[in-house]
Amino acid sequence: METLLTAVLYGKGMEFPELKYFGYAAIAASIIFPIMWIVSATTDGSWTFGVNSLSDMGISDNAFSAFMFNSGCMITGFFGMTVGLAAFVYGKKTVRYGSLLYMFSMLSLFFVGVFTLHTDMHYVVATLFFMVCGISIIVISVSDYKVSWYLYTDIILVAIMAITMMTLKFEVWEPIYTICSIVWTFTFGIKMIIGDERLFTDVPQTRRG
Repeated sequence: METLLTAVLYGKGMEFPELKYFGYAAIAASIIFPIMWIVSATTDGSWTFGVNSLSDMGISDNAFSAFMFNSGCMITGFFGMTVGLAAFVYGKKTVRYGSLLYMFSMLSLFFVGVFTLHTDMHYVVATLFFMVCGISIIVISVSDYKVSWYLYTDIILVAIMAITMMTLKFEVWEPIYTICSIVWTFTFGIKMIIGDERLFTDVPQTRRG
């Protein structure tokens, strides 16, 4: 535990000098969005888990509530895109391919904050986020088969996301799915900070000969 904590706080070392900072960005994104979600729901006053969709906060009658939710989507989407880019540059095997999908899903999340619920484009970007984010997690997780605790976390989160989508109504599975993706992003940030050589290389794609 002490070794893991040390790795998370300080990174693995100079082998992955840039990668660990993107890991911190992943953790920051997974903390920022829930906070802005909670603040938005609290200030809205009428948003109810399982009754309203998350995007309802984006068109709240309370301007501050709408601003917090939409800003949360854009900020998290931006951080997520940088994390995906770093994973593509440093990742091995399926981490690289999954990271491209992850970047696209985060771009979609960014635009969820731009195109709010009353616009036709909102349904396009929101659907793309949910579809592509789940696929990206599965693809990246394929590389975790050699690292047991990573894989166990992946399997549990993906199972929850899939089961809730198939068995519960949208207003229920949407926030659960989102929470799972947040937890996965947090754990992925830890993997990046640790810089596990089974998942990442210490030589970025741009420097490989």
